[in-house]
Amino acid sequence: MRYFYQSWLMTLLLSLPLPTLAREVMQLWVTVDWEGLSLQEDNLQAMQKFRQQFPQVPLLHLINPAYFVQPGINRAQVGSQIRSTFLPHDTIGLHIHPMRTLVNYCGIRYQSAPSISGADENCTHASCGHTVSLEYAYSQTELTQLVSCASELMVSNGFNYPRHFRAGAWQFGPKLQAALEANHFLWDSSRIDANLLTTRWHVDSPLVKLLQQLHPRKITNTENTLLDQPYALGYQLMEYPDNAAMADYTSAKQLLTLFEQLLNAHQPVMVMGFHQESAADYLLRLERAIPRMEQLAKQHHVTLQWMP
Repeated sequence: MRYFYQSWLMTLLLSLPLPTLAREVMQLWVTVDWEGLSLQEDNLQAMQKFRQQFPQVPLLHLINPAYFVQPGINRAQVGSQIRSTFLPHDTIGLHIHPMRTLVNYCGIRYQSAPSISGADENCTHASCGHTVSLEYAYSQTELTQLVSCASELMVSNGFNYPRHFRAGAWQFGPKLQAALEANHFLWDSSRIDANLLTTRWHVDSPLVKLLQQLHPRKITNTENTLLDQPYALGYQLMEYPDNAAMADYTSAKQLLTLFEQLLNAHQPVMVMGFHQESAADYLLRLERAIPRMEQLAKQHHVTLQWMP
């Protein structure tokens, strides 16, 4: 009887499913900065091709509504062009470069300096103001009004009220943070390690210098700036650092290096992206990197969760 019981118990145990090992999860955000400058067919087609190739990857579209206030523009056509790149699981957010047309539309006095490129922004053409620093050029009251107005402009053109944000050229500081909180934003990705941009911007360029002022770092022996992870800015607002920059600045090889560093450090979030206005030139870098990322994650027994 005892032998029979032991045999029965062993059979029962063998029939039970084996416990599965808990898998790590890594969240990947792919963002699109819509600069508000142009909607050229080759860039839109590059995005449409990307969507067909990677339907599992949602995009966070951070849109500058300056498109809708350019002289002589057909707003319905602009909206249709933008939406031609969307899939149902995408999210819409706000991106602001303070072009003169947008700032004037919102009833704010236009400022032409400081510029992140050193360009003379005291001009009248459609792109004027694109390189002006939000944080340094405008007051907290003006930024609060600008964020509110730009959000309403999105809504009036058929988009949901945005809750996600990225500042043009990452020009984000305490005044803009307060403006986002006043407008009930939940998610920001305006912090970046300026060193990631030195593939195209000189270390002494105004952009790099301004970012170093806005986002000073405490230097330690153990700090790796490439591993920045989300943290709370306020009661509701979370910061998701742009820790893998944009495809304009990072080659497919560099993207994979960043991904492997995050993977090996067991860091759970990677934020990367591209610009709509240069998608035809640089989106290929993501197309080359993503399959390899998925392969590496599988080898490391990590589940990739494409956000949002």
